[in-house]
Amino acid sequence: MENSNMKFQVIGDERGSLISLEAIKNIPFNIKRVYYIYNVDPKLPRGFHAHLELQQVLVCVSGSCKVILDDGHVKSEHILNEPDQGILVDKMVWHEMHNFSEDCILMVLASDIYKEEDYIRNFDDFRTSIKGKSISNNYFSHEKSLVETNNIGENTKIWAYTHVFPGAEIGENCNINDHTLIENDVVLGNNVTVKSGVHIWDGVRIGNNVFIGPSVVFTNDLNPRSKRYPEKFAQTIINNYASIGANSTIVAGNIIGEYAMIGAGSVVTKDVPPYTLWYGNPAVFRGYVCECGNKLNSQYICQLCNKNFKDKIEFI
Repeated sequence: MENSNMKFQVIGDERGSLISLEAIKNIPFNIKRVYYIYNVDPKLPRGFHAHLELQQVLVCVSGSCKVILDDGHVKSEHILNEPDQGILVDKMVWHEMHNFSEDCILMVLASDIYKEEDYIRNFDDFRTSIKGKSISNNYFSHEKSLVETNNIGENTKIWAYTHVFPGAEIGENCNINDHTLIENDVVLGNNVTVKSGVHIWDGVRIGNNVFIGPSVVFTNDLNPRSKRYPEKFAQTIINNYASIGANSTIVAGNIIGEYAMIGAGSVVTKDVPPYTLWYGNPAVFRGYVCECGNKLNSQYICQLCNKNFKDKIEFI
């Protein structure tokens, strides 16, 4: 699931502000339907479905709500609370809306008219559809690896002394290095690099274009005892384009945001927001990073790319 967050240009003066939403320009599809949700009971969430083909952009023109997206590889949470923010909900993405404020007006721009046959309303059916579309035999596995799943995307390479369990899901164009282990309840997106000595245990979800450095440790049980197993292991989420430095430890149940950077040898004990740099034991916030990985200056500008991230980052 690529970056779903959208930021719209605000045009305004002393008379007020204006935002223009245009098909194919700042909305990535032709708009065929617009609807909005209001007067929602804050205790009653909405959504809970995916679409086979429909694309949508969600904009909270008043108030706020929380949007949860799940593409079968990564589950992410987004807060919509400004009229110049949007969330792209692509096809085959399960989505839910929660925590509506009393003054919330949620506008939805859709790529097609309403078609009931385009809906997937059962989450298990959605997971089955995603899994079925991910299966590919066009990948490489070394003769000294043990690969027990068929759910591997095209052009992925799995090297020697790697054990991939039967329930694991691995996307396209991944590179899984020597001496690694990927357990059953693990999902890797596309273009993921897993360096040597990494064990990825049940409950870990890794997004697209993620880098996992050598000997990174994932935990999945906050109260471990030998021969005692929880009903469900804690879920750890590494979002798109994040990088985890060598020998870092990611404590179970935490979320690493998009484009975040974890320095080598760090111990991550809490959620890490997007575009942030953390390192140390325990890891602490050290600044903001560009999409290229370079640290931003005090004006939130990358001196390598010249990009300004002031409107993208969440200030800590």
